[in-house]
Amino acid sequence: MADTHGNESAKEPSKPGASFDLSSEEFRRLGHGVIDIMADIMDAERNDPVFPENSGSATRARFDLPLPTHGRTFDESLHQCNELLSGGLRRNGHPRFFAYVGASADPIGMFADAMCSALNQNVTAWRSAPAATEMERLVLRWLDEIVGFGGDGHGLLTSGGSAANAAGVSAALASAAQRNGGATSISRDRMTLYTSREGHLSLAKAARCAGLRDDHVRSIGVDDVRRMNVDELTATLRHDVDAGLHPACVCASAGTANTGAIDPLNDIASVCKRFNVWLHIDGAYGAPAAMTEEFAWMSRGFASANSLSLDPHKWLFAPLDVGCIIFRDAEITRRAFALSASYVTVRQTDEIESFAFFDHGVDLSRRFRALKVWMILTTRGTRAIADIIQRNIGLRKSLDKRIEGEPRLESLGSQLSICCFRFVPTGWTDADRINRINEQLIDQIVTEGHIFMSPTTLDGRFSLRVCIVNFRTQESDIDFLVNEVLRVGNGLANA
Repeated sequence: MADTHGNESAKEPSKPGASFDLSSEEFRRLGHGVIDIMADIMDAERNDPVFPENSGSATRARFDLPLPTHGRTFDESLHQCNELLSGGLRRNGHPRFFAYVGASADPIGMFADAMCSALNQNVTAWRSAPAATEMERLVLRWLDEIVGFGGDGHGLLTSGGSAANAAGVSAALASAAQRNGGATSISRDRMTLYTSREGHLSLAKAARCAGLRDDHVRSIGVDDVRRMNVDELTATLRHDVDAGLHPACVCASAGTANTGAIDPLNDIASVCKRFNVWLHIDGAYGAPAAMTEEFAWMSRGFASANSLSLDPHKWLFAPLDVGCIIFRDAEITRRAFALSASYVTVRQTDEIESFAFFDHGVDLSRRFRALKVWMILTTRGTRAIADIIQRNIGLRKSLDKRIEGEPRLESLGSQLSICCFRFVPTGWTDADRINRINEQLIDQIVTEGHIFMSPTTLDGRFSLRVCIVNFRTQESDIDFLVNEVLRVGNGLANA
């Protein structure tokens, strides 16, 4: 805050809240205070507990505040903000934040996000934000190129993978209606959608919101490494076609949120081609791994898909929020989303100037999300980002080796940068008892605050789930994790 960084004597506005405008001098002064807070946050990301201890009632009580009717100085508001949030936030950028597929935010992206707010562009159409629109279209082409989709960047940036998946599903249904004789010839309650039982919940949610019946969302089984079973997919498609239903979309995963599983993309693409069904690939987490030599093979599957989602705020390290959906055919999205109203009429006739993102998605008001992605890509370069992704995958492999070398640890699934495992005390065989001790183990570790993991259950086995999507994580953090699991597990087993 200003009063803790040498600005005690700085002159405050004489009438706090009376004017919204600031001089450039005053804006800079206030901005320095914000930058100081941001620097403190960066230090805390590295050094504070990853998950501070708190409770719902105590946190709620801090926010039991009256509506302000009179303004005050910005420094006073900033001070109170810091007090309200202090100790009540997870350190998502901490090197031992392993709970979710939530990456550490690149500081370059933080600065770009601040610039985005200052520019305050509404990237709804070219006429509203010409340069911002062209930057987004450029970023989309770059993202397309990064993963090898080969669709020339038709698409849009979204709030995240769920919104991107929803756009992909909506486009698939519009395509199915047209393919089968026109938008009104087939009711959506006769269409079907297919995903594996490991697929992201946003896919089934998107299908429901788009008008599909819940019982027409097929949950396809998986193999021993939790990839979609292609034979079962083929049989289910054949059964539905024979029953007079209309398969509209197959949703494959390039890195599931549960275990990082990558579906057999090429085989699924061949099945979709045979049945003339839209292939959407959910690559929100895993698609950027195609930048690495080890996982470049995924690009062959991407190049056969009709749509692909990916999240720059995951493995491209952009600050929240920014997702992406790219399409093979831009006209399909226009048919899915374009509607007309007098207040959004586009009068430009030039092909570039008449473009409108609102013709290709749900939102009219759209934040200038492309700026932070552009800034990160141009400042860091794709080689450096790919190196960090490969390093994260390498750390997961290091964890695998530690688990393999510890007789009390059991691997339950490990792909990309996600590892699921559990603690099994020597001689224990009762499944319920093993589940209970792992439940207690993760609760204690999270409460202690030095590591944040998330649980999952795999075939009835309670699992400790570790996701490494962080440029700060080192081998020492992996060693600390394993040692803590053994310490807490042994303590519980011997209690």
